[in-house]
Amino acid sequence: MKKCRITVLRRALFEDLRDAYMPADFGLCTAMKEGDVFLTGGLFGNSKPKGFCEYAWQAVQNLACTLAGGGKVFGEEYNIACCNEGIRPVILKLEAVDEPDAAE
Repeated sequence: MKKCRITVLRRALFEDLRDAYMPADFGLCTAMKEGDVFLTGGLFGNSKPKGFCEYAWQAVQNLACTLAGGGKVFGEEYNIACCNEGIRPVILKLEAVDEPDAAE
């Protein structure tokens, strides 16, 4: 069964936007950090990974489900995406991976 592995590549902070719209102590995302790896779960391999940010999942869910279902995104079995947080986005690599069934 395929699943989707989600790796945190980078966290960013647009300080000019933060300074204009948020408190001065608003920093990088604290939900995830570079190098974190998540694996989709569930019966069909397309459920939100445990501990994964709900806000980020809303942004990448369709991509993750496509890859976990054996599909491709722009002809590839991976995609670079980000959450919808405009001031402090998290850049993610989503990739299809083969995960052996528990019965195997």
